[in-house]
Amino acid sequence: MNPQIFSRIGTQLSLYTGIILGVLVWGCSEDMREQPSFSYQESPRRHSPQGSVPQVDLTAFRTSLTQHDPGAYLFSINCAHCHGTEGMGDGPVAGYLPELPANLQAPAVQKKADDVLYGIVTDGKDVMPAFEKLLTHEERRDLVSFIRSLPDPRQSSNQRPPESVQKKGMF
Repeated sequence: MNPQIFSRIGTQLSLYTGIILGVLVWGCSEDMREQPSFSYQESPRRHSPQGSVPQVDLTAFRTSLTQHDPGAYLFSINCAHCHGTEGMGDGPVAGYLPELPANLQAPAVQKKADDVLYGIVTDGKDVMPAFEKLLTHEERRDLVSFIRSLPDPRQSSNQRPPESVQKKGMF
């Protein structure tokens, strides 16, 4: 074949490819001025008719847990799966851990100074992870305050820990 034919075919192919790419790129502008949803000197949009949008008191949807005690809310998210909702070390994950979580209602825990509890929450202990990078200083202080507010087990009725905890030989 003649090399001039290949040259002519290559020129035509590159010309058509350039035209097709130019048409495709021309329609892909990301300029905010050219948005079809906005036009210059557009009249303001009318508001919805009075009463068509229901007015709801959003404070009614706040939970009393987060509204009154942020420590309880943080405990329910970060701690209850191991320590249990009442802090007795009987959470749903407790049976799967190599060491049982501490019973936060126990007198030995409640006797510890706030700074000691804060240090445990911050740095972790045994299988408990450190919360220094997950929670702010204020949130960790709220957790310590919540741990202090847990009921004294000696004042409550004789509650036995769940069987999964009893099987570990702790009671």
